Amino acid sequence: MGGGWWRGIVLLFAMLIIPPLWAGAGIEEREFAGMPFVHLSGGCFWMGSPVGEAGRDIDEGPRHEVCLDGFWIGRHEVTQGEWLRVMGNNPAHFGVSEHHPVERVSWVDVQKYILRLNESGEGGFRLPTEAEWEYAARAGTESPFAFGASLDAGKQANFRDQTLLHPEGIFRRTTTPVERFPPNGWGLFDMHGNVTEWVADWYLVDFYSKSSPRQKNPICNDSSSGLRVLRGGSWYDKAVNLRAADRGWSTPDNRHVSIGLRLARSE
Repeated sequence: MGGGWWRGIVLLFAMLIIPPLWAGAGIEEREFAGMPFVHLSGGCFWMGSPVGEAGRDIDEGPRHEVCLDGFWIGRHEVTQGEWLRVMGNNPAHFGVSEHHPVERVSWVDVQKYILRLNESGEGGFRLPTEAEWEYAARAGTESPFAFGASLDAGKQANFRDQTLLHPEGIFRRTTTPVERFPPNGWGLFDMHGNVTEWVADWYLVDFYSKSSPRQKNPICNDSSSGLRVLRGGSWYDKAVNLRAADRGWSTPDNRHVSIGLRLARSE
């Protein structure tokens, strides 16, 4: 047996006394209106991407410190079933089952959904801010993805891992059921891929550079671009667009088969 037995005891002891990665984030789950939410304690993080990150766009910098109050965020993207129960219709192109994310919804449509959802019961639902979304997606990491420097289309997320040079990659050409792939370290599913998600902010290419180096609960209310922010990338996008820092955008009336949403609530 040699001395291997004591290594096993040490490993077991470490597993018992060291808390899981998300324990420090104050993770707690609760249902609101029958939908699962994860509570994220307030904290500070570095928002944006560092110079030199592969695929980095100019609108992702400068990297800056952001501090947030605690909030609740959907454990998964809003599903077709959750949308149908509130709105009485299913706009999704990929109408496979109630467990697939709803898509083909505009930012304007989402506001109507949230209004009706709030009027029907508990209230308090909203879209996450762009900063809240990135904080949740990073789950305490500083790498391009919550899972590290790269992303596996077979095991970690639904996206287009296929190019002209590498046509053998995975491209499902459709959404997948929520919670099919592993969650990030804070228990959130599909923060990378499946459908790209509307957030609360207006889009400005230079919003970060115009802001102070340290921000508290930031949100962009400048509508001069006429564009709203999208986050997370989708089944249609390449991995570079699924990075935690990547900023997408579109007009608020755009309904595309790659666009959906995730809900949030303040404490």
